[in-house]
Amino acid sequence: MAGSKHFDKIAWIVTALMLIITVLFMYGGAFGLEVMARTIGYENRLFDNTRVHTIDIVMNNWDEFIADATSEEYYPAAVVIDGETYRNIGIRGKGNTSLSTVSSMNSDRYSFKVEFDHYDSSITYYGLDKLNLNNLIQDSTMIKDYLTYTMMKEFGAVTPLCSFVYITVNGEDWGLYLAVEGVEDSFLERNYGSNYGKLYKPDSMSFGGGRGHGKDFNMEDFMNRDNPDENTDKSTQVMTVPEMPDMTQTESDFRKRDDLPLSGSRGGFGSRGSFRCEVTVYR
Repeated sequence: MAGSKHFDKIAWIVTALMLIITVLFMYGGAFGLEVMARTIGYENRLFDNTRVHTIDIVMNNWDEFIADATSEEYYPAAVVIDGETYRNIGIRGKGNTSLSTVSSMNSDRYSFKVEFDHYDSSITYYGLDKLNLNNLIQDSTMIKDYLTYTMMKEFGAVTPLCSFVYITVNGEDWGLYLAVEGVEDSFLERNYGSNYGKLYKPDSMSFGGGRGHGKDFNMEDFMNRDNPDENTDKSTQVMTVPEMPDMTQTESDFRKRDDLPLSGSRGGFGSRGSFRCEVTVYR
């Protein structure tokens, strides 16, 4: 009988501990416990950077989509990623000034944003909800973005995953792009766990960025931002600036002057003389 009571006590203790552990796993963030990052599933598939992946975009109205790319409106499409098909996803043109840059170049090589769950919340790519396809159009090496993301990751920064992909459209060649993990729910969950909190992102910027390309931004106002009006408080200050050497002299002329070092904290200009100037400071 005593042994049975002892066993019951152990069973109750074990059960209580299991309940506590379960609660901590589910609601640890509410108790101030740090939630660890976790593997979701897409990390070693599309973002396996040991090879160039393939993405085929399948759309019946591709020409219409490209013509309307700067509107950043989503269009329905299907994508085939490394042979796996995902239907009824959303795709749109991506970028801020890069959209207008592509347009001004008379090019149709836009960057794209793929949102797997845009039309159907149950669709993801192994847990990935949003994917960026960067055109690399302003980088002739096509490797600077990749190196930057890789270096940031090596430095320990929380960094989106990326890999090179070759894109085709309805089976026709389109070009080499960089696939980048979207900074959305899946990115946050991968890095911070399921209880990751809130994500805040600006929808537009006052200087030419975001959807609407600046909206109320006025270039004339921006260019005149440093021109003071009549009511601007101003004062004149006097400062002394070191005299610069005669830059018309040759290097051999400089080397003949023992009083003018070719290196040093002042960049080799020495401290010979000075001149007076007035600087007007606007407040």
